[in-house]
Amino acid sequence: MKIIEFLTFITAGAVMFSSCSSLTGDDEGADGPGTPGATGLELQVSDMVIQADGKDAAVFTVLSDGKPVSEGVRFYDGATNRQIELPEMAFTTTETGTYTFWAAYGTSHTETVSVTAIGFPVPELPDDPDPENTSFSRRVLLTQFTGTGCGYCPGMITLLRNLMEDEGYSSRMILAACHSYNSDDPAYLTDRLDQAMGVSGYPMVVADMYLAYNNYNNLSGLKNVIDQAYGRNDTKAGISARAELDGNTLVVLASVKAATASEFRIGAWLLEDGISGRQSNYNQAAWNGDYDTHDNCIRIADSKVSNINFTGYSLGSIDEGETAEYAFVMTLEDDWVAENCKVVLFVTSADEGSKNYSVDNAVACGIDSEVSFMYE
Repeated sequence: MKIIEFLTFITAGAVMFSSCSSLTGDDEGADGPGTPGATGLELQVSDMVIQADGKDAAVFTVLSDGKPVSEGVRFYDGATNRQIELPEMAFTTTETGTYTFWAAYGTSHTETVSVTAIGFPVPELPDDPDPENTSFSRRVLLTQFTGTGCGYCPGMITLLRNLMEDEGYSSRMILAACHSYNSDDPAYLTDRLDQAMGVSGYPMVVADMYLAYNNYNNLSGLKNVIDQAYGRNDTKAGISARAELDGNTLVVLASVKAATASEFRIGAWLLEDGISGRQSNYNQAAWNGDYDTHDNCIRIADSKVSNINFTGYSLGSIDEGETAEYAFVMTLEDDWVAENCKVVLFVTSADEGSKNYSVDNAVACGIDSEVSFMYE
C-alpha cells in the first residue's frame, strides 16, 4: 500500500494522539470486477444476480475497444476454462450457485465476471423519492479497530458510546467495529482491514478510510475527526438498497446515484450486534460497565480489491444524476443471528488529483429491509 503520510504521534500535555493521515492507497493493477483487461476487450453482464428458474437471464455484452462485437466471440467457463455455448449471449440456469465466465475475440480475452443464481426472486430497488434531486445527506463511515484482548479498547468504546448518544454526531456517522486484535475473539474478522488501513496500534478508529485517531481518553478529539471527515468534500453520491435473506443467503441490490460525475466504487459490510465475548480491561475503575457485549461487529467485508485495498468494486464513471447498480451475495454462518444483523453500504471516489479512494457516503440497511436515497 502506498502510504501518503505515515501516522505520527505528538504529545499534548499527558495525551498521546495521532495526526489525521491519508491511509488508503490504490495498489497498481488492482481493478474491480468488470474493468477491461490490458487487451482492450471487455465483458459486461446485464445482471450479476439472477433467479435459478431457467427463465431469468444474465445477458452478456462484449466490447472491443469500446464497441460491441458478437460475431466470432467465444465464451468460456471461468472455473474450467472450457469453451461453452451461450445462445444469444445469455445465461440461464435451474441450479443455484455462483458461475464465472470470460470471453475471447480474435487473440484477445476479457477479465472474468461472475453471475450468482439464487433460489428466490431478485430484490427490487426502492423507488427514488425525488428523481431530480442530487443533494444527498451524508454519513461518515467510522471503522473501529478493536478486540476482546485489547485492554485499552474499553476506553475507546466508552468514547464511541458517548458519541453515539449525541444525536448531532450519531446522525452523521455509521459505526462498524473490526475485531482484528486477537484471533480467539468471537467476532474476529480474518479479512485484513487493519492492514489495508495502515493500523499499527490498538485501539484506533478510521473515518472514511482516510482519517485515523487513537486517543482513547479524548472525546473532543474524536468529535473533531468526525467534523473533519464530514466537512472534507461535497457529497458526490447517494445510495439506495434492498436486502433480502433466504435461508443463509443474503442478497443486497444497491444503486449509486451521482451528484457529481466521477469514477465510483461500492462496498458492503455485514454487521452483527450482541456478540458475547469477555473483554480485557486495564482500567476498570474508570471504564466500568458492560464491555462484554459487542455490537456493530463486521462479519463480512465485501469490498476487497486486494489484501491492501478494501475500497470497493468499480462502478465505472457515473454522470451527474445517473445511477449504477451492483449486487452483493453473502452467506451467513449458522451461528450468526440474522435478526441482529444489518448491512452497511458505502461508495468511494478518488480524492481530487489523486488515485487514492476514500469513502464519500455510507448508509445502513436492515435485513429484509430497504433504504431509499436520502436527500438533504
